[in-house]
Amino acid sequence: MTAATYQYVDLPDASVVTTRALLTARENISDTVVARAMMCIHGGAGFGKTLAVNTCLRELEPGEDVRKITFRARPTARAVRYELFTALDLAGEPPRHPSEFDRLLKTALAERPRTFLVDEAQWLNGEAFEYFRYLWDEPSTQLAIIFVGGAGCHTVLRREPMLSSRVFIWQQSPASHPTRSSR
Repeated sequence: MTAATYQYVDLPDASVVTTRALLTARENISDTVVARAMMCIHGGAGFGKTLAVNTCLRELEPGEDVRKITFRARPTARAVRYELFTALDLAGEPPRHPSEFDRLLKTALAERPRTFLVDEAQWLNGEAFEYFRYLWDEPSTQLAIIFVGGAGCHTVLRREPMLSSRVFIWQQSPASHPTRSSR
């Protein structure tokens, strides 16, 4: 992950404040990575989900191979394959046939443990989530997957029993409470 994923922390005098939600995310992410499991952290826009996850994953590097994927539209399984191909920095041209593509990705994912941060996961549909589950279920892959997204992410995952049953930790990001100023 690069400094660009740190959002606004690179502004002068900016720093991350340790909150109860951040501490919970740190513990949950650590447990998820150790277990090579899947996690879903969800909540409303602007609640600090991405910042918390980026901060916690940054603490695991360089010992952990962390790859970030962000989706902006409803991706198909094919689009997920291409994003994974790019995130893994695989050489050559992507395979044309799904079975070849799947074999390539499974082989790459079996090489060493990796953690995927799938941000903006509310854009994923059942097919895209299912593809991540398909790769995660492969016994040779060594994946931890952290889905970060709005309520739609939680809704789609919960609706599909094969997906929902594999999520190790569900964390809802609490709403931020505005501070009161005294004037």
